[in-house]
Amino acid sequence: MSRPAALLGWALLIQSAFAGQAPRDYWMYIGAYTYLGSPGISVYKYHSTTGKVESGGLATGSLWQSNRDALSGSLPRMVAQMRAEWPSMKMMARGVQNPSFLAVHPNGRFLYTADENPSGTVSAFRIDPATGKLTMLNSQPSNGNKPCFVTVDHTGRWLLATNFMSGSVVVLPIHSDGSLGPVTSLVQHSGSGTGNLGPHPHSVNLSPDNRFALAADLGLDEIRVYRFDQDRGILTPNDPPLVRTPANAGARHLSFHPNGNLAYVIEELGSSITAMRWDSEHGVPAPIETVSTLPKDSHVKSGAAEVLVRPDGRFLYASSRGPNIVTVFRIDAVTGQLTPIQYISTQGKQPRNFRIDPTGNYLFAGNVETNNVVQFHIDRQSGFLKPTGLAFQVVGPTCIKFAPAQ
Repeated sequence: MSRPAALLGWALLIQSAFAGQAPRDYWMYIGAYTYLGSPGISVYKYHSTTGKVESGGLATGSLWQSNRDALSGSLPRMVAQMRAEWPSMKMMARGVQNPSFLAVHPNGRFLYTADENPSGTVSAFRIDPATGKLTMLNSQPSNGNKPCFVTVDHTGRWLLATNFMSGSVVVLPIHSDGSLGPVTSLVQHSGSGTGNLGPHPHSVNLSPDNRFALAADLGLDEIRVYRFDQDRGILTPNDPPLVRTPANAGARHLSFHPNGNLAYVIEELGSSITAMRWDSEHGVPAPIETVSTLPKDSHVKSGAAEVLVRPDGRFLYASSRGPNIVTVFRIDAVTGQLTPIQYISTQGKQPRNFRIDPTGNYLFAGNVETNNVVQFHIDRQSGFLKPTGLAFQVVGPTCIKFAPAQ
C-alpha cells in the first residue's frame, strides 16, 4: 500500500473508533496565576454526555482555603499538605503558587504542576476520584528559574519540565505513590535566536513511542530533540539535535497528530503554525509548511499560545491572544497540510490556554485577562466551533486538564 493510501486508511479508521468512544464524567482542573489573585487550582465536575459543568470549588490552594469547604476528608488533606511542605511554615500556609501548567498522570490518580516562580518548583498531588480534591504529596526543585510546562511520559514513571527563564529541560522520577524524586537529568540550552534572546524552552513533548523528547525553544527558534532513556530518566541530544523553526517567530507549544507521523508547532511571536513530518525511527522532524493563525486582513498584534489536534485527527485548533480568537484548521489526511476554515472569538481577552474534552465534542477556552472560561461545541463533521452559552468565572486561568471521575 502507498504511503498516501495508508494515511487515508488510518484517518478513516481513527474516525470510526473516535465516533464510538463512550462518554463519561471527568474532573476538569483549571490552574491559574496566584499573583493575579487566584487562590490556586479550581475543580469542576464535567459530564461529557451533556457538556454540563458543575463547580467543585477549590481543588488546592492555601492550607485553610483549600480545605474549608469540605468537612469530610479535609483534615487528612491538611495534614498531608503540612507534611509535604515541612519544614517551611510559609509554604504550608500559602500552598501551591502560580500553577501555570498542569499534567495528569496516565493512570488518572495524580496531578502535577509547574510552579512558575523564580525559585522554581514542580509539585505532585493525589486526586480524590470521588470529590476531585487534590492532596499535596510533595514539591521538588526544578533546578531552574520559572518552570512553565510539565508533562508525564507514557510509562508514568517520569515527569519532564521546562525552566523558561534559565533555559533548561529537566526530568524527575515519579514514585509509585505519585510523589516526585530529585532531578535525574538536566539539559541546558545555549545560543540566541528571536531578537537575540537567549534560550527559553516553553514546552517539552514526548514522541508517541516515548523514545524522544521535543523541546520547543521560544528564544532560539528551534525544536531541540533528545533521546529519552525511559529506564534511567536521562536526556541526551539526538543526531541531528535540532530543527530550525521560522526566524524571530518564537516556537512555543507542539502537538502530535494521533497518527504519530505529524507534529504541529505554534509560534508565539510569528502568529504561525509549522507543520512537520515526524520520522519516528530517527527522531527527526521535517518542516512541511508554515501558515498564519490570523485572518488575512488582521492588523492586530498576536501572541499565539496553544495548539491542539482533535482526537480524531481531522482538525487543528490554535489560540491567538492579540485578536482573542481560536483558529480552526482542516488537516489534509494525506499531506498533513493545514487549511484555515474558521476564526472565532473566545469571548474574552488573552486566551493563553484551551482544552478539548476527551470525547472531542467540546472546547474550553481560558481567558486570562477577563477571568473567564468559555465553552464551545465542536461540530464533528465540519470542525466548526459554536459557543454553548456557558461561561464561568476563574481568576487568571492558565491551564485546563481533565481526569476521570469516579
